[in-house]
Amino acid sequence: MWADVANPWTHVAAERLRVALAGTGVAAEIVWRPLLTEPADPDAARDALRLLVLAEEHGGAALQGRVAAELLASHDVRDRAELAAVAERSGFPGGGAALASDAGRARLRELLLIGKARGITISPTLAVGGELLEFAMSPATIGEFLREAGDSADSGDSASGATVRVLDLPAEVERLRWAEELIALSDPLGALVLLEPLLAEHGQDPNIRRVSASAYFASAQLGRARKVLEATLDDYPADSYARLMLGRTLERQGLAGEAEKHRRLAAAMTPEYA
Repeated sequence: MWADVANPWTHVAAERLRVALAGTGVAAEIVWRPLLTEPADPDAARDALRLLVLAEEHGGAALQGRVAAELLASHDVRDRAELAAVAERSGFPGGGAALASDAGRARLRELLLIGKARGITISPTLAVGGELLEFAMSPATIGEFLREAGDSADSGDSASGATVRVLDLPAEVERLRWAEELIALSDPLGALVLLEPLLAEHGQDPNIRRVSASAYFASAQLGRARKVLEATLDDYPADSYARLMLGRTLERQGLAGEAEKHRRLAAAMTPEYA
């Protein structure tokens, strides 16, 4: 459930989802994901969303669900003292103290970027795998969505009802795609945030190198883009796209002679790059 807990429709959607799940017999674990719909006051709203992130980190989806329920019933999710009380009532007594620190900020930022990359802008939005249902639809519509999402995934039966197992892409592939989407959305710095763990663990992968070079180029970090592209070509000299990007990077750096050499080689290997 991608949602801004300050949005009143989120409470409606949560209740309709509960009714839909009870009516369909689908066994599901609900995980809450952050969405900001009021950018005029992002810091106050971010604390409530950060509490959800911290709850999941501390006690998984079960604790997060209790925190979400208390937040939706709260009179003011922008008040730090009220958020501490919400955490206490939910069985997360350390939540208030955690909010006073920077705990959860990095993960919250990452999740907000993932939501942006997925094109999720409406609170609430229900996601099952790659399928999205926006806004607080009727329980019948939500139930139909859950059944169809289950049919499009790998589904099986259990004694307690249907169990939906969505076949997701590998996490690294999904993260790389989200980074590419952020570059397309003119947010190369956000893309670099998502690329950070990939670069740390799989920094030699040519696909990750290309996307990171694109993000560096788009954010005017030309020196870093050049370094990544030159390293890529050292390992994969026939990579015509990396060579084309290196030519463009050198051109932006004012090195027209070197740029032309790489652009000609790229065009010779891949004519459409001419």
